[in-house]
Amino acid sequence: MSKFLTGNALVDAIDEIIWDAKDTLMIVSPYIKLDDHFRKLFDQQKNNQELHLILVFGKNEKSVQKSMNKDDFEYFKQFPKISIVYVPNLHAKYYGNESKGIITSINLYDYSFNNNIEFGVLSEQSLFKAFSRSPSSDDEAWETCMEIADTNEVVFINRPIFENKKGLLSSSKNYKGSKVLFDSTEKFYGLIKKNMPSPQKMFDYPEELDSNESQVERPVRQVQTVAEHSHGFCIRTGIQIKFNPKQPMSAEAWKSWNKFANENYPEKFCHKTGQASNGKTSMKNPILN
Repeated sequence: MSKFLTGNALVDAIDEIIWDAKDTLMIVSPYIKLDDHFRKLFDQQKNNQELHLILVFGKNEKSVQKSMNKDDFEYFKQFPKISIVYVPNLHAKYYGNESKGIITSINLYDYSFNNNIEFGVLSEQSLFKAFSRSPSSDDEAWETCMEIADTNEVVFINRPIFENKKGLLSSSKNYKGSKVLFDSTEKFYGLIKKNMPSPQKMFDYPEELDSNESQVERPVRQVQTVAEHSHGFCIRTGIQIKFNPKQPMSAEAWKSWNKFANENYPEKFCHKTGQASNGKTSMKNPILN
């Protein structure tokens, strides 16, 4: 069943979607700006460890602050189970939970709710959904938004940690806290330029963590590039030179080496750190393991 909404009816319906969410709350909005009313709504969900808040925002590649300011971002980072995803070409808006959703023109932006003329179409899941031969418009909207969230760059991932207990007749789980699995906030707000985390996707991370497991997150290989090391050291003399594993010697040292050009000849220093290598480096292997 679908219903056209505008004015206060649209505002109230979005409020209900946020307030009533139990399992998943998905918000897709290029622009996000919270006022006191929005924060009171979200505060209702702030301690709900079972609720997965999926927040998708976008636009303003050169100034992400215009799409969502840092204060609002820090507020959302307090939620125990949240995924924040950035989509540079996002223009669509959608608000949905496990029982209903709204395809709309309105951003999660206080000015839009207070001043603009906005439309939306509300769809509620039918009790007979299991017997339906075709998906509803909300099912399709939900799946499309989930695909967008899954295939674009994630900015922040926080996951709850549970201690799972199994008995003879029942099982239970106790909330033990939350763990940040990924955070590239500083990159998106232009506060750092070096050592930025590699782009990740939401589906790279589990829905929740088990405190009984020794490894609670998937390890990510950190690949170092030449750009990350602006300088290195000559493997023969130890003096500082440009970092370049293909040419790990100073000009003078290279002239001496080039007389015989033995790639396996033992050298004295590590090209990356300048540490004494005791003959374990060479032109072929200039960096200590």
